[in-house]
Amino acid sequence: MNAAYNVTDMTAAQVDRAFPLVNAVDAVFDLSDWRQFCQRIIASRSEGTANEWLLVCANALGYLKGLCLARVNQTDSGSVLDVPLYVVATVIDEEGVQSALQARLQMLGATLGAAVPAIPT
Repeated sequence: MNAAYNVTDMTAAQVDRAFPLVNAVDAVFDLSDWRQFCQRIIASRSEGTANEWLLVCANALGYLKGLCLARVNQTDSGSVLDVPLYVVATVIDEEGVQSALQARLQMLGATLGAAVPAIPT
């Protein structure tokens, strides 16, 4: 994993800070909807019922540089980690952010026993 970035599960404190990233790709309706969506996913994680994860990629100063939504889908050939939302918010080190997010997705997939499809660059 790229040491310049830290990829973690989104926290409640990061929800509003992540809104400009999803808003930039028109993936969300409004801030209220985004907050509700994130709260549902964060709550399911703490309840142990998670099948969706919001991951954020932050630089050393804590600025969010990437975000993705991962969810487990069951297929005929097994579990697959689907990534319907994937945002990289930097032009300086796009490859580094993608690498950090991809490494975290690979770890999540391995933990869950799910295949992780390659993310196009």
